[in-house]
Amino acid sequence: MKKLFTLITLLLIALLAVFSFVPKSVLADGMMIRPDPYSDRWDYSNESNQQAFINYDNGLQKMIISVGLEGENSNGVVWLFPVPSDPNKVAIDVVKILPQLSGEEISKKAKSNLDDTTKFLQMTQIYTIPFVLLSRTLGTAGTNGFGTLGAPEGAGRGVEPDVVVYEHLEKEGITSEIITAKTASGLYDYLKNKGLKIESGSIPVLDNYIGKEYSFVASWISSPEKNISAQNRGVFVTFPTKNIYFPMLPTSVYGSKTVPVTIRVIGHVSPKVFQEIKSYTKTEYYIGSYASFADDLKNFYSGQNQNIKYTKIEINAPSKFLTEDLWIINFSPIKTYYSTFVAKHPAISAILLLIISSLMTGILAGLIAFRALRKNIFKLGLIGLSNCLSIFGLLITTALVGTKEKNESIEPVLTEIKQKGYFWRRKLATILLLADSPFLVIFLFTIPSLIDLFGPGSPYTTAKLISVLVSAALVPVAVLVFSLIIRRIKPEDKNLFEQLKLNNYSSWSFQPKDRTKIIFVPLFSISFLIVSWLLVKLVEFTV
Repeated sequence: MKKLFTLITLLLIALLAVFSFVPKSVLADGMMIRPDPYSDRWDYSNESNQQAFINYDNGLQKMIISVGLEGENSNGVVWLFPVPSDPNKVAIDVVKILPQLSGEEISKKAKSNLDDTTKFLQMTQIYTIPFVLLSRTLGTAGTNGFGTLGAPEGAGRGVEPDVVVYEHLEKEGITSEIITAKTASGLYDYLKNKGLKIESGSIPVLDNYIGKEYSFVASWISSPEKNISAQNRGVFVTFPTKNIYFPMLPTSVYGSKTVPVTIRVIGHVSPKVFQEIKSYTKTEYYIGSYASFADDLKNFYSGQNQNIKYTKIEINAPSKFLTEDLWIINFSPIKTYYSTFVAKHPAISAILLLIISSLMTGILAGLIAFRALRKNIFKLGLIGLSNCLSIFGLLITTALVGTKEKNESIEPVLTEIKQKGYFWRRKLATILLLADSPFLVIFLFTIPSLIDLFGPGSPYTTAKLISVLVSAALVPVAVLVFSLIIRRIKPEDKNLFEQLKLNNYSSWSFQPKDRTKIIFVPLFSISFLIVSWLLVKLVEFTV
């Protein structure tokens, strides 16, 4: 067992060499010029539907909602939404440019990485590389925002006694106010007296907030001569709240009309989606994001503009199903940690999957092929672990490791051979020959191409051809010659090796010969392709 540990340790030192086989897409987040089934994982916030951006920190919510005031009839349209806070603790502003967030959805990014991991695991078997490369070659009008409660109908400034205006702001051609009301009818009359036609059906909805710790933010265009666009204007409201809040109930006045809403919350959070809209709601989590913002948005981001993670909530339900407001818990779901790890650390994920797949396959194939080791699961796992150095690592380990019971009568012979230094020399020769063989094969296959390259009409001379051939063959041939030299047996010691053969022992590994090793390697390789594929699919299913 100590010999196996030593062998595995030596082989694992060369693990870094495996990285040369890892696809670049596994090691880094780069662009791949090939079809990507998860290319829709990117998110850009320049959309035409209702946009909201929320940054929640230490009980303080900063929210920017795009003002849905566009089109020919936008002048004078009021836009109203509630805020769950005392009006004296609410601050409002108008921003001329909405935040721009871009990032990758972690689940789809993780699945894209796992696709590359599958190819990497397949390529560790070496003979599959041409097939993997071949497969890669072949594979190569808007709605006004919610809460828009009316259309213009003249101009006026009447204030009902039971409506209190706590703050009045005029900026970027938009007027915003923080108000409270004792009754929904009073709020209705207040807005109506401003020359705004309010749907009477909004009164029962507004009643849900009257008498509670809610304020209202009302916005409308006050400078029709300015070019106001819903794509680049927003109301910025800041207020304290225990949980993240987004108003949805006011939109229910539109009945069966669907008003799409997209909410982006800085950080990974958990929305409490109520039953009526579950089938209409999609929540996605993004990483690696970059935020672009103007000077008036610095307070929203608190100075952060890179490596921003955020949650994207899309709601596309008929308005009458919006029977509650949306509350969001500032807590990351467990799944996001798992998916984020796979998405952000593809190389580590690939290596972990390689190790797990190799261990599982080593045990599975070993139980089938090696009867003598069926009680030694740990040793079978270590044999499988050598596959981390590609199938050649497995070949070397399988050739040198004992898989049958030893013959005690041959121990004196083995001791004498070991004392004469044959043990380490012959085993080293075995490792070098097996490791060198693929390079020799590659060299032999490239000779015809090199001859064609330096053929008639070529600008290269024959001397140059010879120089290239010698350079390409130098290391593989030198390793081959060195291996043949150190494997030599002195004439006076040949009798010792004859005794090994008579006892059915290998003169290379000094272990009992086991023909099932010939079956084990292809059995392991085929099983590894299946096990690794299933394991990756299982992980892909859970991210």
